[in-house]
Amino acid sequence: MIKEVDRIASNFRTENGYGVNEPIHLTSLLLRKNIITIFRPLSAKFSGMAIKANNDLKFMMVNQNHSLGKQHFTIGHELYHLFIQEAFSSQRCITALFDKQTDAAEHKADLFAACLLLPETGITELIPISERQKRNMISAETIFKIQQYYSLSINALIYRLVELGFVDKTFFNKYSCDKKNTARKLGYDISLYESGNKFKVIGNYGLLVNHLYKNKKISEPYYLELLNAINIDPFEVAENENE
Repeated sequence: MIKEVDRIASNFRTENGYGVNEPIHLTSLLLRKNIITIFRPLSAKFSGMAIKANNDLKFMMVNQNHSLGKQHFTIGHELYHLFIQEAFSSQRCITALFDKQTDAAEHKADLFAACLLLPETGITELIPISERQKRNMISAETIFKIQQYYSLSINALIYRLVELGFVDKTFFNKYSCDKKNTARKLGYDISLYESGNKFKVIGNYGLLVNHLYKNKKISEPYYLELLNAINIDPFEVAENENE
């Protein structure tokens, strides 16, 4: 199954203008694909969800309490539901469980996210030849370099490295803790290990709400309620607005 999913992910990359090794700028991709994406504080076991009303209206919610690396993986996972899975309408997701997923579609969505966001060619190019000779020779320096380059969680990266045969599952335990301090000692930014995107909105949510209100499809109270849901007060004047 992994080979088929990898092929699908590779085609998705190509169709959206990405090469076989470059990282995907997810905000740009979400805008290009017209996916309204909202970040909200959710429970720990609720990674996100996707809703496909029709081919022109797609929605995604991501748990802002998760680390940025995990959020990025969740976005990749939801892309599978919205663009690859047949007869999809909506799904609440716990992402990055991989082989522990009991739902076949969720398992494929995890594999798709890993293949899409961690392409084999790109990963291989970042591993020194000396560390490719035998399994489990990849250094911490290389692990964290790849992770920072593709902006994903360590667990997602290790799963991909296991699947590609570079390491075995002992690496999960090896890098199960102290990731932030290790990254700091190696001189990397630690934001990937922290939550973020607080109440961020990507896409034309506000435009759609304004369109509904101006065309008298919704009342003013409901219009205000919808905008307040994304922390927007239409009557508030932005700083330096009159300068």
